Amino acid sequence: MKNYRIVSAIALVCLFTITGLAAELVTSVRNKISAGDIATGAAQAEDYKRKNGVDDEYLNAIGWLARGAEMLRQYDTAMIYVEELRREIREEKNEWLAPLGAAIEVEGRVRVVREGRGAALRFWEDELARAKNVSLRARIRKNINQVSLEGQLAPAFNLTDFIGPEPRAFAAYKGKPVLLFLWAHWCGDCRAQAATLARVWQKFRTQGLVVLAPTRYYGTGAQNKNVVPAEEKTHMAKVWQESYAGLEEVPIIIDTEGLVQYGGSATPTFALIDRQGVVRFYTPTRLSEAELTRRIESVLNEKP
Repeated sequence: MKNYRIVSAIALVCLFTITGLAAELVTSVRNKISAGDIATGAAQAEDYKRKNGVDDEYLNAIGWLARGAEMLRQYDTAMIYVEELRREIREEKNEWLAPLGAAIEVEGRVRVVREGRGAALRFWEDELARAKNVSLRARIRKNINQVSLEGQLAPAFNLTDFIGPEPRAFAAYKGKPVLLFLWAHWCGDCRAQAATLARVWQKFRTQGLVVLAPTRYYGTGAQNKNVVPAEEKTHMAKVWQESYAGLEEVPIIIDTEGLVQYGGSATPTFALIDRQGVVRFYTPTRLSEAELTRRIESVLNEKP
């Protein structure tokens, strides 16, 4: 439970660093949450609702309040926000995916605390079976993985579509640890991780470390323009060449379902697989060089 709480806290910090099209209410609520002030954030949301009713901005703000309350261990408050989101969101509309995902994520995390891991996993699995949108499914799977993937055999990827050196099945890497770096071509945090990842790989590749970089098609290319897969693939290769120096020999696997299976809704996501093909570490966050080194050394130091 302690490790899960730490990972959740780190994930929330990372969420606060995302730059995007957050509207004024959402930005203000997020700032209050980061200061541990749920009450003021809730008051701001109430004022907004009186003036504007329930719209996309309001629902996103409630999603943030649910996350913040859960992180601050205010579980009753968190569930009040979850229940409101469930009442208001009846379908998987694109503009509602973020707050819907927040409701599912927070309810499962509260269940972990109150009912145990098994109950939470059953809840998330049921939600996953109903979910249709790729990003929503990946987000639900991320939560499942955070409490259950470590210690399991690594799920396989479809290797038919790739960039760079041809990747091999995990069985072909048996006896070597494998580090998965789940990334997206538009992801600033992924690019910021590149230099660290390159140094770590160069340090440990002579000891057998394999690095793979799974991703998926998002339907966008340069300047977030809509493109067909072939154009996006070309753009991916260009981004990797320009922004991931020292990692040119790393195979890039393009597999949507594989990314969903590994919960690649937050990028970067790391998974470290040991010599027997078992996932030993999983985290949907950036990592320091010291932490990456420590995790890899722990697997390398084990007897084959």
